Amino acid sequence: MLNLLRRVEDTLVQIVRVVLLAFSVFVLIGMGLWIWDHYKSKKPDAALAAPVALNWKDAPYDLKYMEEETGRDLSSINPQIPLEKRLADPALRSSFQKADGLLRGLIYKDPAARKRIEKENSGQGLDPIHPLLKGDAAPSDDEVNRQIKMREARENSCCDKEAADAAAAAADAAWSARRIALNREDRAAAAAVSAAVAAAAEAEASDEDVPLSDPVNLAAEIHSRAQAAEQEHGEGSYAAYVKGLPAALEKVLANEKLTAKLQLQPAQQIVNILLTNYTLSFDRTAQMLRGENPDEDKWKFLGVDTAFATMLISCLVMVVMVLVLIRMERHMRTMSQNSTPKS
Repeated sequence: MLNLLRRVEDTLVQIVRVVLLAFSVFVLIGMGLWIWDHYKSKKPDAALAAPVALNWKDAPYDLKYMEEETGRDLSSINPQIPLEKRLADPALRSSFQKADGLLRGLIYKDPAARKRIEKENSGQGLDPIHPLLKGDAAPSDDEVNRQIKMREARENSCCDKEAADAAAAAADAAWSARRIALNREDRAAAAAVSAAVAAAAEAEASDEDVPLSDPVNLAAEIHSRAQAAEQEHGEGSYAAYVKGLPAALEKVLANEKLTAKLQLQPAQQIVNILLTNYTLSFDRTAQMLRGENPDEDKWKFLGVDTAFATMLISCLVMVVMVLVLIRMERHMRTMSQNSTPKS
């Protein structure tokens, strides 16, 4: 019985050895053919060869290709709708207001602690809520255009915040001068804004000369990320991004541990963390809608060098295994011979 088992073992070792050697030879031959095909002399590129006169008389112009490519290029160019028109859109305004309120409520839940945290991190918290998001009534077209002019004036000014505020105030005055009537409420609101700007300038001048980061404009942050989502995922993504944001914020803010940790961060970091993670979640949702699995592990060769290195390592591993089996077999035979009793 023991002799039978030894014969079976010897047979299996021989089979494994032959199989591994065959694989090693196969890999070596494949690598050799690959190297030969990669480095063998190739025909000169047609573009570098001597120019040949082409017969353009009856040339079949590929006009369909131009039409398709033009449509493809135009489909990737989305009209850049201004932030103010997005905020005044009845379909999106409530979502902007809710997201703004959730973030603003989180950040300013404890005003004293918020003031200390922003001071320690050289921050200024959040910008005041955008005028177009105040109140329940939809803003008029005249107010939307006025806000657009003021923003453009700020963006076109240079040097510092005071110059931007002055340019915005000038644009506001010019726009107001063209209006037919300006009621008392508008005058009071304009005076309140001017007083707030002046008070902020005085407070800033009285502070120490410490460079502070700009206050976070929530509406602009959401708008820029929604625009990027629309450019990546196509038409309709902007509205989907804005409408889905309040529910995502509510989900995170319902977690008391996360909320407590978030409140210890400066406003800029809070907004960046939440909107970045929401954008990643939005991208995953878009992948699932396309039928892809974002959690599927995908691995493939990244290039010829990676594939060549992998094949070489596989060949070396197989050769080493063959050598190990040969040594083991020789050692076992030696032990068997030494254990045989002498007659």
